[in-house]
Amino acid sequence: MVISEPNELPWVLCGVYASTDYRVRRTLWGELTSLLTQGVPTMVVGDFNCILSSEEKRGGRQYSDSVDRREFHEFVGRNGLVDLGFSGPRFTWCNNQSGQARVWERIDRAIASPDWIQRFPAYQVSHLARIASDHCPLLISTEARSVHHSPFRFEKLWLSYPQSWDVVREAWSVPVRGDAMQRVSRRLELTKRRLRRWNRETVGNIFRRLEEVEAVILDAQGREDRGEDLTEADMVDLRRSLASHHSLLRQQEIFWRQKSRIQWVKDGDRNTYFFTDRQLLEGKEI
Repeated sequence: MVISEPNELPWVLCGVYASTDYRVRRTLWGELTSLLTQGVPTMVVGDFNCILSSEEKRGGRQYSDSVDRREFHEFVGRNGLVDLGFSGPRFTWCNNQSGQARVWERIDRAIASPDWIQRFPAYQVSHLARIASDHCPLLISTEARSVHHSPFRFEKLWLSYPQSWDVVREAWSVPVRGDAMQRVSRRLELTKRRLRRWNRETVGNIFRRLEEVEAVILDAQGREDRGEDLTEADMVDLRRSLASHHSLLRQQEIFWRQKSRIQWVKDGDRNTYFFTDRQLLEGKEI
């Protein structure tokens, strides 16, 4: 379906009801790939009858990296498509069996090209309750509601993690289709989304992590104050926590320096010459 609105460029909404036979699905992947090469913002939504990872399955036989799943994963990656995520129940389908035979999977999803996401940055995907079907209905909104979406900003503290370079390198190496500007746009969108996910899963909230590490250090030092003898393993953990605390303080300093936009602070408050002797030489009071 081609959707057009006054004074707006058209985009494509593609509804999918994939076969349970992976050999038939190969034809679908090929047809969708041909559609995506047109370079029009596209969203594909529906029942793909396939999952991408073990986290998308519960119950039944153990997850395996089968041919059909690899082909689905390759189709998504080859075309630079982005999973739009969701809110609501984790799984979209249940076989409604009892006991150990009961299986849940996330076989329904919405995926889109990066230029579609740039067109509708406030999109939302919701998994609704299963009531009259063994599938969850998917509700997709392209308009902003009360949820605030903060703009993407590259955080300088990410550079203190060597993995950040790998995230950018891998995102930029994903093959995408379209003309030169479309390829750049799609890769930038993929890089942004992967950095956000990596930041959430790996870096996390440095302020909360700092509090947690301080609590561990305080507990160990409190035990020493009460006369308890720390084991060698406890001492190793304490030294590790102190090193982690130092690293987190450094990240916090970089974070606030970027937020303040002050460019002349180069060495932080550990440089006593910069913050004391230099100011005294200039005749300033501290």
